[in-house]
Amino acid sequence: MENNIKELRLSVSKTKTYLDCKAKYNFSYNLHLPKREWGHLTFGKFCHKVLEDYHQIYLDGSKLPFNIVMAQAFKNAKEEFKKETNKEMIKECWEIINQYLKIVSKEKKPANVIACEKKFNVVVGPSKLIESGEVFNVSLIGMIDRVQIDDDNVLRVIDYKTSKSKKYLAKDFFQLATYAWIMLLEDPSIKKVRGSYVLLRHNFEYITTEFKRDEILKIQDKYLDYASRIINEQMYDPNPTPLCNWCDFQENCIIGKQKMAPEKIYGEVTW
Repeated sequence: MENNIKELRLSVSKTKTYLDCKAKYNFSYNLHLPKREWGHLTFGKFCHKVLEDYHQIYLDGSKLPFNIVMAQAFKNAKEEFKKETNKEMIKECWEIINQYLKIVSKEKKPANVIACEKKFNVVVGPSKLIESGEVFNVSLIGMIDRVQIDDDNVLRVIDYKTSKSKKYLAKDFFQLATYAWIMLLEDPSIKKVRGSYVLLRHNFEYITTEFKRDEILKIQDKYLDYASRIINEQMYDPNPTPLCNWCDFQENCIIGKQKMAPEKIYGEVTW
């Protein structure tokens, strides 16, 4: 065993930050510059908490009606986030949750949810920095919003999205593929995993795909490749896009400032 082994901890958001903008990755994960407070992030956490508690209450064995359970989940989340939320956020969250109640009330039983906010911390493998000979143990951490078994007995991983725009999700299933791999690690007998982004601001519309076993198994190599690129990165060049408007490090990035639009829209992309 080599003595100079280091650790590199990745997550979906950390990896995507590097792929989207290397400068942002550097500001956040190397330089640890302070991040801004964003209302849409708080709103997303607030909505996530309501749905987490709602499904967790049923996981704990409750037989109460949907509306009673949802009211309790909303009350719990509202209390937890009372210092961070405002009337606008509370009102919109309530409207979203009521819409969800209309959807689930048409069903005779709760979804077959087997886990909520499922945490994971797994070893991806070693990655070697060729120039210096250093070896990094690469691990992957994160949390899956919801895991359930569908009526056709296919396992489904779900991630809630509160962004107003949905077009960016249609071709980007990396996050869901990652979660499928996590579930495959737990149960190697899995042949297929269904993955869905659930759009809370779009009447709980599902953007769904399915991953076959051979597709899922490729995720490990992808993370090892990304880890190698991150380890060997030296330039950390910015990648200016319209998303610079919602970057935490606007004041630190000259090129990003030039890309900023004069107005910002409440509730944009989060991972």
